[in-house]
Amino acid sequence: MTSTTFAAATVLGKEAPLPESVETVNPMRRSCYAMLHIGTVLPDQTVEWKRCPPVVVEGSNSFVLNDDFWIEKLDEELAIHIQQACDPPHYRINNDPTDRHLYALLRRVAEVEASQYEGMDELHAVVALSRLIHPTSTGDRYCAWILRYGAPESQIKAVQYRGISPDVLLSRNQRDWLSVEDAECLRQLMPWVSKRKLMHERVHRAFWNHEYAMRSFYLDTRWPIVVSGLEALLNVGEQNSGPQFKSRVRLLADEFGLQLSDDEISKAWKLRSKLVHAEGFLHNFETILPKSEHSDLYEKMESLLRMAVRRCLLDARFGDCFRDDAAVKARWPI
Repeated sequence: MTSTTFAAATVLGKEAPLPESVETVNPMRRSCYAMLHIGTVLPDQTVEWKRCPPVVVEGSNSFVLNDDFWIEKLDEELAIHIQQACDPPHYRINNDPTDRHLYALLRRVAEVEASQYEGMDELHAVVALSRLIHPTSTGDRYCAWILRYGAPESQIKAVQYRGISPDVLLSRNQRDWLSVEDAECLRQLMPWVSKRKLMHERVHRAFWNHEYAMRSFYLDTRWPIVVSGLEALLNVGEQNSGPQFKSRVRLLADEFGLQLSDDEISKAWKLRSKLVHAEGFLHNFETILPKSEHSDLYEKMESLLRMAVRRCLLDARFGDCFRDDAAVKARWPI
């Protein structure tokens, strides 16, 4: 079994920022990490916004996830300062900053951290967990360390990462924010942030494959990552990988009532194999699946992976069906 936060720090391939001494203030006093959710549209003008508003809006209270993590619509001035800290400064260009954040996810800085920005890595894990409930575009471009949270004109340090896409890509016409119901479900997942609560290895690999896919731009890349995430859950041994995948994905789709035909599963596997072995790009395989159907089938596979991992973390008995090879064979016989 493996820790969620360990993966957030290392498996994702992030390069930890270099330590920087701050002598003018005590960095542990009212200090916190923040990740801003910057929307790409004006959600208040959409029907979806009115039907399913975000977890917090301006003037509302914070949504507490646990003693150390919460979601908040920040004060406009603070939000602008964080965006200024994280945006490139440019040269000889006047910038008239505006507040573009929808809400922020925050984590108190512990009095003692085992490693530099340990709490920031945990905050990334929380966001990755939230995407199992409802995917949002919250990424790494607006991550900051607020040295004196709540103090006027606090120093703010941008926390920058290298080695992975700072952006998260969503499917078409997808709601790009967490609702109150989503946040309540995320609250149930918060114990998984602790290094003391470990995921089964299969579930852990599937979880981070889901996050890798969300951070990849090209569908050619996302496709094999999502299929591999389902393989991580369902395949046993090295023999008959294709038949195993097709049979057990069929059973898993039925478990969740997902409309996924045997033909679609077979095509998903075939395209995965073509892409993994670099036989071409997706557009080269029109005879397997027309380009017009790529997104629809991909989104079904991604949804199945997301539903399965989420249930594993919320339902211990279901999660134990993936604890080892014997458990998988017993639960998903083929």
